[in-house]
This record gives sequence, C-alpha cells and structure tokens, in this order.
Amino acid sequence: MWTENGLTCRSAVTGPLSRVFGSVMTRFPNWLTGAAHSNRPVDALQKNHVPDPSGGNDSESPEDEPAVARPRAQGDLASLVDEMLAQSRYALLLRRQLIGNLNRKQLARTGEALAQGMCLVPAGEVALHRAADDSQDEDQDSVPDGIPLRVAAYYLDRYPVTNSQFYHFVSSGGYEQMAIWDREILAAVLDFVDQSGRPGPRMWRNGRYPKNEGKHPVVGVSWYEAAAYARWAGKRLATDAEWVKAGSWPVAITGHPLVQRRYPWGDAMDRSRANLWGSGAGRTVSVEQFPLGVSVGGVQQLIGNVWEWTADCFAFEDDADTANSVAQAKMKSLRGGAFDTYLDNQATCHFRSADQALARKHNIGFRCAISLCDVANRDGSAESARPQQT
Repeated sequence: MWTENGLTCRSAVTGPLSRVFGSVMTRFPNWLTGAAHSNRPVDALQKNHVPDPSGGNDSESPEDEPAVARPRAQGDLASLVDEMLAQSRYALLLRRQLIGNLNRKQLARTGEALAQGMCLVPAGEVALHRAADDSQDEDQDSVPDGIPLRVAAYYLDRYPVTNSQFYHFVSSGGYEQMAIWDREILAAVLDFVDQSGRPGPRMWRNGRYPKNEGKHPVVGVSWYEAAAYARWAGKRLATDAEWVKAGSWPVAITGHPLVQRRYPWGDAMDRSRANLWGSGAGRTVSVEQFPLGVSVGGVQQLIGNVWEWTADCFAFEDDADTANSVAQAKMKSLRGGAFDTYLDNQATCHFRSADQALARKHNIGFRCAISLCDVANRDGSAESARPQQT
C-alpha cells in the first residue's frame, strides 16, 4: 500500500512481480522479460473472437470442450495479447511493465475491455457500521455509525466473476501456479477440487462448470481461490470499505453526515432488483439479470445472487478473548447477500457476514478490484487523470 493525496492506494503488487504475473511468467518467461524492458511496439494484431465456454458434464467429445484462446507461437506478442484479453486479464496489460509494448489497436482493445468489465469508483469517504453492530436488528437505522474512512480511487468489477471467466484460470493451470497463492495455503491447494476430483470449484465436474451456466457467478470457491484468481488476473479482492462505497455511493455535504444509500438503488427494498429469497429464482442466475439493481456507478448485482468475499478479516472490535480473536482471524468478510437470503437487513450495502476462509459454499462468489494507481498510461507512468473526490 502507498498513499497519494493523503489517500491509501492499495496495489495488487504486494510482493515480487512474479506473485502477480506468476502464471504469465511460467508460460511465457522470455516474452515477459523482453516486454518488461522493451519500448518497441508490435505492429501485428490478430482479432480473436472467443465464444462463451460451457462444456457438458458427461461428455469428453471435442465439440463439448470449452473454447479457450491459445497463442499461435511462444513469443508472439500479438497472440499473447489476444489470449490475455480473451481471458479477461486486461489488468495485467495495463501495468506499467507491459503497457508500453502495446500498439494503438491493442491499447484501444485493452482500454475497452477495462471499460466494459469494470467501473471507476472515485476517491472519497465511506462510513461503515462498527463491527459489533453487524448483527443489527432488521428495523435498526441503516445509517452507518463508524468513523468515515478515506478511500483512494479504484476500479471494481462490473459483475461478479463468472464460471466462464474462472474456467480460463482453471484451464490455464491456475491451481498449479504456486506464485499466485498465499503461502499459508500451499499445502491445501491440492484439496481444492471439483466433484470429480479435478482442480476447480466444488460445484463443477470434470473440470467444467454446469452446462449453460457460463454467465452465472462462480460459486464453491474458497477465499484463497478467489484471491489467487484475482492475482492471476492482475487484480485483487476489494476491501470492505471499497465494496460498501461502490454500493452506497456516499455523498459528502459540508456540515452533515455522509449520505449513503441502504441499497444500490435507494433506501427501500425492491426484490425485483435483486436475486434474493422470494424473488422467484431460488438459485444463481446470469450476472446480466436484475439490471435494475445497478449502483450509481454502474456496478451490477452487489445485492443478491451470491455473497461476495472481500479482502478483509472479520473480527469484533470489543472482543478481547484471545482464543476468539485467533478463530476470527481465519474468518473472512462477506457482503451483499445471495439468492437464498431471506432477511432484508442482510441484503443491504452495509450488512457484513463472514465465513471460514476455506469455506466453498454454493452461495458464495466474488468480484475483483484494481487501484487506479495501478493503471498506467501509454508511456508506462501511473494514470494521471484522477477523478474528483466525493
């Protein structure tokens, strides 16, 4: 982390470069080394349309194999850019180590992928409920009572990470790239398997997600799997403050408390805007459904469909019990509610739940973030156009 204009900027580059670029370096070490030090643009560009992969569970025939982007030849930058864009790894291409190697068309495509896949949330303040108040009664005032936190500008995924996106991580050997996993969990990565014993989310089979669910949010992944995917994609998990800020969209008025929405669309529950218990679905749905639940900044499905892992640990401020503190350190924060969430007060921008970091449940997914300071300009410098603070 570092500060800019007094705000904390959380970079996904939290360790050696290989921690974030691990899978790229493993597959294309010569290209990455050259790309990181070369200023020579590549003129060739190959358009590469990749259909949404959604293979069946019971067939091993080639026609059922999910489509993946593959480079024409090792060292071919144009093909590698195509592949990384098809895998939704555009955030890596926007790093200062790589962006200078993109030609204009590649840069335009990468910028378009960022604009379509993520929403910019401006810098500013956000107030959270005190941790001890996370179990508030349903009729409790929804106005957060914590000290406002300053948050630097960042991008947040427009939608939860889908099965189709996570498939690229699985098929490219994400579970074998140890550089992108937390060291504490390395011994347990082999246990993160699907129903057939292959690496992947718990609900999958034979390394594939259920047929016709490519656009459903991926579920059955632990916090560690979510964090590893985020690093592989050149991103990170959002903090609690970032998640709440994107949903409640605080408005600062001099002399008054922050004005924050209870739900992304306003202050009244509307089950036609979110996939919750009673909305009719009874299961996960495509991330493109319930578009009326969009936040002010354009983020979809922050409420409902699946709970979402965030980067933060879960703990009670007033709990001084050492044993409980140790147990809570293994708990990770969850936000947003899911398709089976019944109580309205558990499906707000401010309610926080939690689960064990190793939990791989049917109603927990995630989305990713990237700090604005990690997005470079064409010349490789940090993004200079800072949005106005709110």
